[in-house]
Amino acid sequence: MSEESSIDIEQELEELLTKVQPNLQDVIKRSFTNVALQLSSNGLNNGEQTKPDNLEDTSYFTKNTQVNLSRLELVKPPSFHVQNISVDVKSMAMTLRCSLGEVKIKGLYSAFNENLYNLIPVMSEGHVLISLLNMTADVQVGLTVDNDEFSCINPSIEFNHDEVLIKLSWPSPQRSGGYEFKSTEQVAKHMDELPLSACLSFSLRALLARRLRRHLDTALRRAASVSQLMRCDTALLDAYSARAHSLATFGNKAIDALLMDVRRSLLQARRELLPAPPLPAVFLHKVGATWCIGRFETDAGWVKNLATVDRVGDVSVTRPDELKTTFRATLSIKDLQIGYDSYHVRATGAACAGRLAARCSSRLALRVTLGHTRWEPYAQLDELSLEVMDNTEVHAPGLGSLPWLAAAAAGWARAPAAAVITEQLRREVAVALARLPMWERTADSGGR
Repeated sequence: MSEESSIDIEQELEELLTKVQPNLQDVIKRSFTNVALQLSSNGLNNGEQTKPDNLEDTSYFTKNTQVNLSRLELVKPPSFHVQNISVDVKSMAMTLRCSLGEVKIKGLYSAFNENLYNLIPVMSEGHVLISLLNMTADVQVGLTVDNDEFSCINPSIEFNHDEVLIKLSWPSPQRSGGYEFKSTEQVAKHMDELPLSACLSFSLRALLARRLRRHLDTALRRAASVSQLMRCDTALLDAYSARAHSLATFGNKAIDALLMDVRRSLLQARRELLPAPPLPAVFLHKVGATWCIGRFETDAGWVKNLATVDRVGDVSVTRPDELKTTFRATLSIKDLQIGYDSYHVRATGAACAGRLAARCSSRLALRVTLGHTRWEPYAQLDELSLEVMDNTEVHAPGLGSLPWLAAAAAGWARAPAAAVITEQLRREVAVALARLPMWERTADSGGR
C-alpha cells in the first residue's frame, strides 16, 4: 500500500470512528441493560433458584476478643444498571457509572472474650445483616478486540455508597420459656468505619468487581461486531487493528520500563523481603461436640518476592488531550509468599509451635498519568491497589492435633501482608516515576 493510500485509509478510519461512536455508546448501554434483565430472570421460567454469592468466613480481633463472621452470602445477586457511559473508540477505552441499589450481606456472627470464657464458657452468637445503601460503581476499562468482538481489560472499579446499616439479632430466653429474637443496629457513613463491615470489605469488593466485569464482558460481546462497525471493509478493519496494536505496544513499553526499574530497585536495596507485623489472634473452634479455645501468636513475619511483580496482558492507553496520557495495567506478583518463622499456639488440651508459610496468587491495578502542566512535564501515580490475594498453598508444620488452624492463620496473615505490599509498591513506583524520563520515552511516540 502506498503512503498516500495509507493516509487516505487513516483519514477515512478517523471519520468513521467519529461517526459511529455516539451510536456505539447507545448500543453498549442497551446491551448492558439487556444482560441485566436476562440475569434477573435467569432460571425463573424453570422454577430454579439462583445460587447465592458466598463470601469467605472472616474474623477481627480487638485485644483478647475475637468476632467471627461465617456463612456470609449476598441476599440477592447484584444487579447493575447503567447511569451514564462514555466510549472512546479511538483510544480503545470506556468509562461508565452503574447503580447496584442496595447491597445486602447476611450471615452468622459469634463473639467471645478469652478471659471471660476461661471463667464462664459462654459466647455470643446470632445473625448479622449488613446493608449498603445506594451503592454505585465508577468504572474505567480498556477495550480490546477478540474474535471480532470487544472485550474489556485493565478494569479500574471504585465502589461508593451512601451509608452502611448493620443489624444484629440473637435469641434471648423468656421467663415463660422459649426464646425471642432481640436486635440492635449500627449506622455509619462508610463500611470501613465499623469493624463488622470493614473486615469483609476486601472480599466484598472483589466479589462485586468480578461479577461486574463478567457482566460487562457479556454486554460488550453482544453489543457489536467490529467488522460490521468497520462496514466489513478489510482495509479499515486492518487499519483499526493496527491502531489498537500500536496503542498496546506503546503502553506495554512504557509500563515495562517502569516495572523494570521497580524490580531493579527492590533487588538492589534488598527490599524484596519485607517485614510484616506480629500476628496475635484468639480463636474458638468446634471439633465434634467440644469447643477448642486458644491463642495464636507469632514473632515478626515477612513478605517476599515483590521483585517478581510483572504486567499481565496488554496496557490500556488513553489520551484525554495532547498533553496528557494515562496508562492502565493489571499486575501480578508471580511468586508472592508470606509467613512467620515462629508461631506459638496455646489451646485447650494442646500447645504447639512451628513455622507458617503461604504462597499467594495476586492481582493489582495500576494507573499512571504522564503530562505537562504549564509545559513542565510530570508523572504521577493515580492508583495502585491490591484487588485479589488468595492463598494457593499453605505450610504450617508442627500444628499436631490442630491442622485446621493452618488455613485460618494464613487467612489472618493476609490483611497485614496486603497493607505491606501495597505501601511498598506505591513507594517504589512513585520513586521510579520521579527518576525515569517517562515523558521523553513517550512524547515522540504517537501511539497511533
